[in-house]
Amino acid sequence: MTLYRLSHLICLLLGSAALGAAATTTPFEQANQHFKTGEFAAAARAYEQLLTTEGPRAAVFYNLGNSYQRLGQFGPAILAYERARLLSPRDPDLSVNLALARKAAAAFEEPGAHPRLDGLLNHLSCNEWSWLVAAAALALGGLTLVCGAVPLPRRWLRTSARVAAAMAGITIVTGAAALYLRRGEHTRGIVLSAAATVRLSPFDSAEALGTPGPGRSVRLGAHTGAFRYVEVPATHLRGWMADADVAAIIPSLILNPKEGKGNRLGWRFLP
Repeated sequence: MTLYRLSHLICLLLGSAALGAAATTTPFEQANQHFKTGEFAAAARAYEQLLTTEGPRAAVFYNLGNSYQRLGQFGPAILAYERARLLSPRDPDLSVNLALARKAAAAFEEPGAHPRLDGLLNHLSCNEWSWLVAAAALALGGLTLVCGAVPLPRRWLRTSARVAAAMAGITIVTGAAALYLRRGEHTRGIVLSAAATVRLSPFDSAEALGTPGPGRSVRLGAHTGAFRYVEVPATHLRGWMADADVAAIIPSLILNPKEGKGNRLGWRFLP
């Protein structure tokens, strides 16, 4: 009887430990588990729910893009990768997967007139540029106050202060210029489906002008009813597209990202 009770007690303890471990699993880890077991649709739903409840995180957007890519839904995958890139612009794995998704969807981006300048502008996120400008402005203000209140007795100190002030000024001008040149990002959108159609007017019965294809970047314009005016760069295609077929890369949710950390699935898709 004693052995029976002991074995029963051990089973209870093991069951309690298993339940406790399951209870401590975070929603992000549960979503990752769906992905690892090949349940990509469930993983995508879980990542979308995480973004709704916890706010934007680069790791969640990255994994969401991977899930959609596995499902062959390249429009939503590219949208998720683009949103992840807003928060983590220097991630090499993200750049690789975004390029592979664009290749799979034949949604190639037209290179800018100045690729090196574009690379510099996109090396930092808009938030990072903003913080850099703010820090430089504070440094410049601090130097001005110190130099105005306390005469610097040594020549090398005066020279150092001038150099620091000049560098802060250059940083402010550079950051402000970068933010100004990237102002068009707020009107960028991604076509979500292969059936997305540009129409002559904002009605389902309006004449179809063309289909840009999933994952294609567009410029977003006015909004009327259930339609959005779009322009497809490097083409003459412009008109009205159903809201369900296009999404802004920078929705209001991402303008003030909620802080949060998490491990992403650091896998690359092989070409």
